[in-house]
Amino acid sequence: MAHELTWGTTVAVLASYRPSPVLGETVLALTRQVDLVLIVDDGSPGETKPILVDLESVGAPDLRRPQNQGIGAILNAGGGYPQAHWQPANFSTLDLDSVLVDDYLARPLDTMTAVQSADVAVGCACAESYGGHQSPQRHRVTGPAQVSDPTQSGFAIPRSTIEKVGLFGGDFFIDGVDSDSPPMRCREAGRATIIELGCTIEHDLGERGQATVFGRQVRILSRDISFNYHSPCRVYYICSNGTMLSKRSFRRYPGWVSRCLLEELMEHLLRFLLNPNRVTLVTVAMANFPDASRGRLGQFPEEQEQRLK
Repeated sequence: MAHELTWGTTVAVLASYRPSPVLGETVLALTRQVDLVLIVDDGSPGETKPILVDLESVGAPDLRRPQNQGIGAILNAGGGYPQAHWQPANFSTLDLDSVLVDDYLARPLDTMTAVQSADVAVGCACAESYGGHQSPQRHRVTGPAQVSDPTQSGFAIPRSTIEKVGLFGGDFFIDGVDSDSPPMRCREAGRATIIELGCTIEHDLGERGQATVFGRQVRILSRDISFNYHSPCRVYYICSNGTMLSKRSFRRYPGWVSRCLLEELMEHLLRFLLNPNRVTLVTVAMANFPDASRGRLGQFPEEQEQRLK
């Protein structure tokens, strides 16, 4: 891999856990867009080792974490290792199930070059849409569109941004790492967080659950009502990390925190009222408050997770 610091030198950091053989297709597609694909595996079971070994043979080295430490920790490991060994000019972070359009990374790198030439400090660039959902924009008067609440998969981040504002929130196991991330800190550093128009990602944003009351499907105006279904453990992470983010960010970004809390409240109301598993979901959601108040983050206790399955 090239050591010269140019805008064309890019490392894709791919977060992996329990990868399937399909990962090989994802890696091969990425090699056509970046100089190196670095796979960071988050303590997957031993039976997945042959998949990672096969990918090494096609030029995709991997870092294997001894145990599951969560998305924040592995993204930080994947960002720190290339800095120490290759010093690439740009990084891209990707989830295991993300599929990019063919010229995805060429577009933001060109845009960041142009914006920087116009004396605008570049923080990062992200996708215009994820799984058909548009990235929310900040209010703007002039200049490129900027994201208000980013999704980390598909970030294109210059190394200078990481050196300026740091990496991801390593204490968030699942959820919240998008918000406690370089793009969010770019606001304080006065760097632009660009939405790259035309860049789309096919990305699984969660299963849609059908709303039921007393076993009957809920319909309004002849339309079935659905909501984002998540397992009890995932609901715990959403609530716990959301509470912690609110505590950390409210003084600096009261408008953003209030909007996020309102949006999440609406999602939770649908889950709690219409999900057949509503009692369990409410129980784990309430459990987050004492944990968050004590600053306890990280993995949901395994023995409790087994009882909820």
